[in-house]
Amino acid sequence: MNISEKLAPKLRMLREVHNYTQDYVASILDISPNTYSLMEKGQATFSIDRIEKLAQLYKMDIGDFLRINDQTIIHHITHSNGICSENVNIHHNGLADEERQMYKDTIARLEEQNNKLMILIDKLSDRLS
Repeated sequence: MNISEKLAPKLRMLREVHNYTQDYVASILDISPNTYSLMEKGQATFSIDRIEKLAQLYKMDIGDFLRINDQTIIHHITHSNGICSENVNIHHNGLADEERQMYKDTIARLEEQNNKLMILIDKLSDRLS
């Protein structure tokens, strides 16, 4: 497996974690969206310049960017008093306690939202009957 094939899934994973579009990342790299798409498929080369720009985009050391494999990536977005902060942590040994808690909190929040939506659907159904 060559370097392009090794980096391809990492590239997509990082882009999705950060909610970036292929067009956006392509513009940062100063390449066409088609070329970037080929990079995510492992069918285009990774120049040093591109690797540096990608590491900067994802606020990572180049070494960390090149080492990402089966590591756990935790993406935090915090909203407080109208201020949004973002943090990405990389854990090298499996599921971290912090990540487990994040998943539990997310599941609880989604279950609560789901329950509210179900109540709303019931109310709307009653009105239509």
